[in-house]
Amino acid sequence: MAATKRTRLKGEERRALILEAARRVFLESGFAGARTRRIAEEAGITEALLYRFFPSKLAIYEAAVIQPLEEFVAAMLAATGEIEASRDDREGGLRRINEMLFHFMRESAPFLAVVLLSELNEGRRFYRNDFHPVLSKPINDVVSRITGWRSPKGDSSLIFAAMVGVHMGLAIDGLLRDTPPDEAQVAGQLTALFSDGMPDEAQQTPVAFPARKPTAARKPRAAAS
Repeated sequence: MAATKRTRLKGEERRALILEAARRVFLESGFAGARTRRIAEEAGITEALLYRFFPSKLAIYEAAVIQPLEEFVAAMLAATGEIEASRDDREGGLRRINEMLFHFMRESAPFLAVVLLSELNEGRRFYRNDFHPVLSKPINDVVSRITGWRSPKGDSSLIFAAMVGVHMGLAIDGLLRDTPPDEAQVAGQLTALFSDGMPDEAQQTPVAFPARKPTAARKPRAAAS
């Protein structure tokens, strides 16, 4: 019994090393350019041993990307499960979500940027089949529950795009400018922004923009003499 447990743990550790190596190779080469032989070399194993853990490059890719997404969702749901849409809980709940989401994006931004942007067809497939389905509803549900705010017509993409877009953009901005932001400070600033911009559900009213004043027609310039 003890020997079986040691073997299982050793296998889990080896699998984790393969996924770490795969992320590095996918970052360097993209999905199409990555080779399982290169991933195996990076992990310090043979290609034959790699295939004992994963049947294909696609299986490695999905485990390297989707597993962290699912782990983040599970952690977010566990950390915010008791928070309700009250004024006392709203700010603290939003801050917690912002802290977790920004930390996740900082850790994942380099890899996600390559996956989503470097190869359009593969990026579209990953976004539609994996990234959006895994993250969209949980983020929408948690933010809606904590703030009392609902997307128009129940469209979960609005809250999802707003939250993920802001955090990913800030993470990529810090990465490319080589100026790592302070996570706690960013979370506080975003919390103030989202909290002030989200009224209670009962108080929601359409935003009325002032009518635009008609622009006076320009007089033609006099011809030069």
